[in-house]
Amino acid sequence: MSKIFYFSATAGSKRDTLLYKTTDKEVFFKENNTDSLQKTYNKAIDFCIEESIEYIVISHDDIIFENVTESKLLENFDRYDMFGVAGATQCKFNKPALWHLMGGGVQGRALRGAVAHINGKKKNMTAFGPYPSRVVVVDGVFLAISRKVFEKIRFDEDCPAKFHMYDLDYSLAAHNAGFKVGVSDILITHESPGLTKTTDEFKRGEDWFLTKYK
Repeated sequence: MSKIFYFSATAGSKRDTLLYKTTDKEVFFKENNTDSLQKTYNKAIDFCIEESIEYIVISHDDIIFENVTESKLLENFDRYDMFGVAGATQCKFNKPALWHLMGGGVQGRALRGAVAHINGKKKNMTAFGPYPSRVVVVDGVFLAISRKVFEKIRFDEDCPAKFHMYDLDYSLAAHNAGFKVGVSDILITHESPGLTKTTDEFKRGEDWFLTKYK
């Protein structure tokens, strides 16, 4: 069994929820997944615990790994207990509850990491700040979590937003529990511009998150 388990899923997807490893074996949880990301990710964690897997990499299903290798992942796991590709060294509990805005905005000094986005036919790199770096919250487009973290912390299925707040909540919970949370030198391309507007579901999740931590 590989040390690292790669998992990609989309909440409410019409596609199968695919769990795949660095071996040639593939595991499907269920077809036509309609569970929240929180519940889906917890199923992945349960699988890792049952199979004695040391690390899990969770990502959106629309990203391209630019320099992701097992050796680079393990190198970053030597630095951090959990890491992403973008995050912030502070988290001010204000609306809108977006990691980069609660970290002080793009002009602030608390943002870390870099992510490329594809918007239409254009590919743009957003450099948030220096990395690798310790942070308190990370963006959920890419999450790498060690067993010492996921054995103790689960994604909170009480969140009313299926697609949102899971990343802020989980990384902040890990930080508050004393784990080392960081932004790595992993590079990815997100084949999406990311969140472009807030929805009613996002706002419900936002209120839940701010109530939980304020």
